[in-house]
Amino acid sequence: MVETKQNTQKNHKKVSFHSRWFANMDKGVLTNADMRRPRYVALYIFFVLFMIIHAVIVLAPCIWMFLTGFKEPAEIYQVSTSFFPKHFDFSKVVTIWKQMDFLKYYTNTFIMAIGAVAVDVVVCGLAGYVLSRLKPKGSGVIHGIIFCLMLLPSSMRQVPLYKMFLNFPIGHFNMLNTFFPIWIMTGATLFDIILFKTAFDNISNSLVEAAKIDGASNMRVFLQIMVPLSMPVIVTASIFAFNFHFGSFFWPMLTLRDSKMSVMGLMVYNLKNSTMTMDYRMLAMFFAIIPQLLIFVIFQKYIMGGVNVGGVKG
Repeated sequence: MVETKQNTQKNHKKVSFHSRWFANMDKGVLTNADMRRPRYVALYIFFVLFMIIHAVIVLAPCIWMFLTGFKEPAEIYQVSTSFFPKHFDFSKVVTIWKQMDFLKYYTNTFIMAIGAVAVDVVVCGLAGYVLSRLKPKGSGVIHGIIFCLMLLPSSMRQVPLYKMFLNFPIGHFNMLNTFFPIWIMTGATLFDIILFKTAFDNISNSLVEAAKIDGASNMRVFLQIMVPLSMPVIVTASIFAFNFHFGSFFWPMLTLRDSKMSVMGLMVYNLKNSTMTMDYRMLAMFFAIIPQLLIFVIFQKYIMGGVNVGGVKG
């Protein structure tokens, strides 16, 4: 009886341990039943440790940059420097904000990035919808051409695009010192066209046919069926487009010659010619990445989320 009671207590401890640490795992690759096997527990611990190490490697430069911004210049360049500053002087934040005029850079960069996101979702979404549902004559050839163009290096397009923006074929006007070159190129993001097409392919035909029987037009089907059911893909494409254009440098350097139109990527590049000390440079660079970090933290679940576009209500 004593041995039976002890075994029952041990089993109860094992069950409570598994229920505490491995509960609600049925939605993942490893289930609750798998986590009762030692090899799966070891595999789980390995992946957790791997992700922690990877997170430290990714976040360490950002944390170091933030902390270095509060160090004194002599403290930065000394041989035996510490990771943490000796004291935090938060007045540096106000000083660098006023000195660098971050409001101008943030405004211009947000206008460029949000405009690029809107063009990406609308143009690439409609292009994917046409290839997926409307399928005009030659759509298969166009689909193959898109795949072939994705294999070409971007450097092959730089000179022709720049000449086109100098003298745009429609209207023959100069598009430099505007955000239109950035937005036009975003509308031709081939990867997003394929992404939207794949998402629309997974939507049940019964939904589209039912809407057309009710008299819905192609545009109404796109807006009221395709867009709501493909929202995870739309959000994911928007996040990637925003982060890419918020930190872009090459094309803004070529097309935005006016300092009033300068964006965050150009500001970071121009720090190399600045007379500021290293601590203020670190704070300036940290300010440049704050929006991207916040966007990733807030919407990270959409990046990993799948597209659940099946199912028809009976």
